[in-house]
Amino acid sequence: MQLFVEQHKSVLKATLQGVLEHELKLQQLDDWWGKVSLIGKINSLRLGSDILTSMDITKQRFNQLQHTLIDNLLQEQTKKVLLHDKACCQMAIDVLIRNLFERTADIGFLATDQQICHFMAQPLADTELHGKLHQHLQHYVANYSVYDDVVLLGLDGTILLRLNQQYRQTHSADPLLQYSLEQGSNYSETCRYSDLQPDKSLSLIYSQPVYGDAGQPLGVLCLCFNIADELNTIFSKLLLANPHSILALVNADGTVAFSSDPAQLPAQTQAAVANYLNLQQHQQHSYLVSFANSRGYQQYFGPGWQVQMWTPLQLLANSMANSNSTGSPADGQLFPALAAIKRESMQVNDELSLIVLNGEIAAARKDAIEFIPVLNAIRGIGQDIYQVFSSSIDELGATIMHSLLQELTTLAELAADIMDRNLYERANDCRWWAQNASFRTALAQNTISVAQQQELSTELGYINSLYTVYHTIYLYNTAQQLVAISTADNGSSQINDITGAASCLQLTQPQQYSVSAFVPNALYQQQATYIYNAALFHPAESEQVIGGIGLVFDSAPQFRAMLSDILPKNEQGDIKTGYSACYVDSAGKIISASHANWQVGARLPLPATLYQRAQQHSVTEQCDVNGQRYLLALAPAKGYREYKTSDGYQNLVFACLLLQYR
Repeated sequence: MQLFVEQHKSVLKATLQGVLEHELKLQQLDDWWGKVSLIGKINSLRLGSDILTSMDITKQRFNQLQHTLIDNLLQEQTKKVLLHDKACCQMAIDVLIRNLFERTADIGFLATDQQICHFMAQPLADTELHGKLHQHLQHYVANYSVYDDVVLLGLDGTILLRLNQQYRQTHSADPLLQYSLEQGSNYSETCRYSDLQPDKSLSLIYSQPVYGDAGQPLGVLCLCFNIADELNTIFSKLLLANPHSILALVNADGTVAFSSDPAQLPAQTQAAVANYLNLQQHQQHSYLVSFANSRGYQQYFGPGWQVQMWTPLQLLANSMANSNSTGSPADGQLFPALAAIKRESMQVNDELSLIVLNGEIAAARKDAIEFIPVLNAIRGIGQDIYQVFSSSIDELGATIMHSLLQELTTLAELAADIMDRNLYERANDCRWWAQNASFRTALAQNTISVAQQQELSTELGYINSLYTVYHTIYLYNTAQQLVAISTADNGSSQINDITGAASCLQLTQPQQYSVSAFVPNALYQQQATYIYNAALFHPAESEQVIGGIGLVFDSAPQFRAMLSDILPKNEQGDIKTGYSACYVDSAGKIISASHANWQVGARLPLPATLYQRAQQHSVTEQCDVNGQRYLLALAPAKGYREYKTSDGYQNLVFACLLLQYR
């Protein structure tokens, strides 16, 4: 950051008129001081040179301090924009990679779906079988709304079935078919143009072979992720405060894969992969280019993308912070560099006042009245310089404070968004797995044998091995009796009401689900967690509920990892000193925390009005918590796609980011 500012100092300074104005004021005062000193030298023959020499030394100290101040102003104003842009880039790529990691699990599980395998094993599937599978996959996409198509390809590229009927082609020549077959039981990720979606310049397709009972390949399943919709959602949210900036997804070869502003930065533009902060010229405009690479999630890094943010250089001038920002620039704990500049400027001004006072005494002794106006002028210049320093430091403090609060807000919103996106997947999983044919067939029976229960538990164990975010997965009947479980039996055969089972059995549609309160449960070793439930409906009587499936979210490590991932790190990869984060419910009770100083289950003692204000939008505050001073941001988890926005589920949770500074 500092190197970037040094390399582009003249360009940045010319853009930041506020910095230029401060520099000009100080330069004018410095020039006037020089002229007054010259007059003093001409008229001070009777006083000797000691006083003027001391003034010159003091003037040099002011000059050095002036350069330090201007450099700090330039550095902080630029850093405020670049840190915000960097945070936006990191948030965009992190959120996207976490989303796509879920897709890698989806394709692996769906490729073993019984109905898909049965359909593809038929040489010529009849209309009824085709219709049933089409409906089955429609249910899937209704749950996992991130997909805009599902395609089944035969070994010769024939399109056996697809959901999106706007495409009429019957065959695909896309190399992904052969590549997927070569990968065996591993998934393939294709991000480019594909003839499976000929109207799109960019497709993101997850594919995997489907195998028969004898292990022979039957074809390839393709899940088409709606990448444009997802990126528009992510980018538009991040650009609300900076609508003139551009966010771009850049391929490993440096070409733009997707842009928030195709008119200014169209797809296929050669943007180059960024390795450092850059000042880029494009279409007769200058842009500050920030970037972020994937940090990976669960060892998944995506297709090698980079997110870049292009901010027009002229917008740097509009980034001047509001001077009404909370916090005192004189606070040495929060602003140590500013406190040092202000302290030194006061010392220099005090020294100058003493020199002037000594000069007045010497002039009086030697009756050198012609030197008094010079001393008065020097005193006035010193006071004016200090005033410029003081106002500049106040402005600089407001800039740094604004940057800190903006960083905390961005991180809090990221934490809230990551939580909602993760739990959106949990709501999808429980509803989709409730469609499982073997589960429904078994629970539709009057009695289930021990052997069947073991088979069901084995299948649940397989699912649990793919979806490791769950502590356990289980099935229960309408009497809330445990039928099968993916992990070792917890010793209880009865599923109690606090799991959400009772409300689940009251559901009337496959698209509905229920979630337990965040309370301790025996199914999670008496720790608090969410349990996601969906009803199983009778295979023949579609309105008859025959039981439910419960997904015990492994909340302790999952939430802690979410919070830890979003906290700023130093060069060694450790969380920066003073930063912490937690999730809290509507009553302020801590759900999860990144650090031990926030105890899960305890209340985060913030003012009630703060929680009320944060219900609609993010808020920032400077307050005392448990005797320590913090800057903090509180962001509501408002939901993602249909989750908590239109599916009927309500659960107010906040993400809180804290920075302790004394």
